[in-house]
Amino acid sequence: MNATEMISRIFFIFFLFLSALSWAQDPSILYLTWKDDPTTTMTVMWHTTTGDTSSTIHYKSLKETSWEQKNGETVQIKRSNVQVHQVELTGLEEGTDYLFRLGDGEIHKFRTLAKTLPLKIVIGGDGYLSKELYEKMNREVASKDPDFVILAGDIAYTEGLSRALKTYAWRVQRWEEFFELWTKDMITKDGRIIPIVPVLGNHDVREGFDSPFKDQVFFYEFFTFPEKGIPYRVMKIGSDICFYLLDSGHSFPVGGAQAEWLRKALHRNMQATWQIPVYHIGAYPSVTSYTHRAARDIRKFWVPLFEKYGVRASMEHDSHAFKRTYPIRRGKVAADGIHYLGDGAWGVPPEKPKDHWYLAKALQSNCYWLLTMDPSKTLFQAFNNEGVILDELTLEAKGNE
Repeated sequence: MNATEMISRIFFIFFLFLSALSWAQDPSILYLTWKDDPTTTMTVMWHTTTGDTSSTIHYKSLKETSWEQKNGETVQIKRSNVQVHQVELTGLEEGTDYLFRLGDGEIHKFRTLAKTLPLKIVIGGDGYLSKELYEKMNREVASKDPDFVILAGDIAYTEGLSRALKTYAWRVQRWEEFFELWTKDMITKDGRIIPIVPVLGNHDVREGFDSPFKDQVFFYEFFTFPEKGIPYRVMKIGSDICFYLLDSGHSFPVGGAQAEWLRKALHRNMQATWQIPVYHIGAYPSVTSYTHRAARDIRKFWVPLFEKYGVRASMEHDSHAFKRTYPIRRGKVAADGIHYLGDGAWGVPPEKPKDHWYLAKALQSNCYWLLTMDPSKTLFQAFNNEGVILDELTLEAKGNE
């Protein structure tokens, strides 16, 4: 073999090596969520723009030696080159670390939830408006090593009056940017991907939108739900915890079918230690109008159910500030009332709260809430994006009050 042939062969081998690396490289968007039991399932989702429609996961627990394979489905986002891949892994062990990879790609890690406490959850809302603030908050939240994050509405800010003249392509790209940054930031120090549980907000749908099937809503295509096109649902963790993830009037009215569903769900789970509603627009807002139609409807249709079935704390957003209310019952401050916590300032410029009678504490600050739940109590802590604690509230578990 002469020198020219040797150089050509080396170049060819190097090219194959680079091609293999490129082929095995994971997409820039990869995230985890749930549509079923979070203790025994995990839904892996990723986006591609290469025309690759294969959706295959290889996975195993840390104690297993052989990999299992699961195939899923791929949906093409119309009028775009984006394919959304989804694979739901079922029959998993609770409270267990798993490894997974896409095809022959790199190995990632996730953890199923345990059916018993302790548990650590982050709840916030109003996400990707400012890239700088959004990324800063993502990194701060990830540093707390939560079991999962509930992001309660206005996720990518693709809709609303300020976005009315934006193109369809811009909206798709905006969501892609949201997920790319989430994929990059929401990983714990030990490499575990933090699942996202989404809640619908007003900037996730068209203004005045009345039906989730009237036109395309990316929220429903980029996430998965127990019932297709229905965003309100209960996330039950063992027998102790129920999160009610509600639609504050964006695709479905606050009253009517949703309120009746909520009544039945609260009644069915009334023995749970913790029943915590999470939704976007607040019944007791810190910045936005107290007389807003959605706020009035929530106080009319949902709040009496919260009070009847033992809700102790409710998580609200939309106002772009920090807030904690006094405990409220029947529209008045009462020792046995509900604390309304919020107020939706993940990645948005914070706004100045108003002087409402029901606000125990409110600040013009970015914030999220960290819930540290153990068998005897739950500690609710509000942090800003610098990791500075703004406030905290401890509520004893049912039977320990």
